[in-house]
Amino acid sequence: MLGRLLCFALMMLAGTAYAQGVQALRDYYQSVQSLSGEFEQTTRNEAGETMESSSGTMYLQRPDRFRWNYREPFEQEIVADGRKLWVYDRELEQVTVRPLSEVLGLGPALLLSGDYKTLEESFTIKNQGKGWVQLIPKREDWDFQSVRLRMVDGVPQVVEVDSGLGQITRLELRQLQRNPKIDPAKFQFVPPRGVDVIAPEGG
Repeated sequence: MLGRLLCFALMMLAGTAYAQGVQALRDYYQSVQSLSGEFEQTTRNEAGETMESSSGTMYLQRPDRFRWNYREPFEQEIVADGRKLWVYDRELEQVTVRPLSEVLGLGPALLLSGDYKTLEESFTIKNQGKGWVQLIPKREDWDFQSVRLRMVDGVPQVVEVDSGLGQITRLELRQLQRNPKIDPAKFQFVPPRGVDVIAPEGG
């Protein structure tokens, strides 16, 4: 679950030109207001063995709206409507909801703000060549050690999250569309009848 939350949070940043990572990252905040496509996500351990893999579709609309639909191996929906974050596990018939402002205030989810100035204040940002950018958090209490992004043609192609504990979650994005018109209903969530709704304190 942590890997999934980190990756959809990090989807709010990304990238234009192949070899100019940091500038591409700045340009992204100005040029991309919505994004849609498909993804494959894999988490590997220190030995390179696959621990978890999943795939699905994603939709993103600034500010702070997104839908992350996991199709395989288990169906799950993660939806942000601008105010709340909803996580729906179909198999468990359970929905967890919490204020988006609370999520935005925790670690890498700060990236959801879409504010490049805040990004610079929170991370050391380094070019690594061939479109790769590395983000190293300036705070030591966040749940990951670093993030690497690869930007190609103005959109993210790969996002890698290093947990610092020997695990790396890699997100590969495909069939991406820049600035598509997305139905606002994509970013609304109504819990299905009969499911358990869990709202931690503040939710």
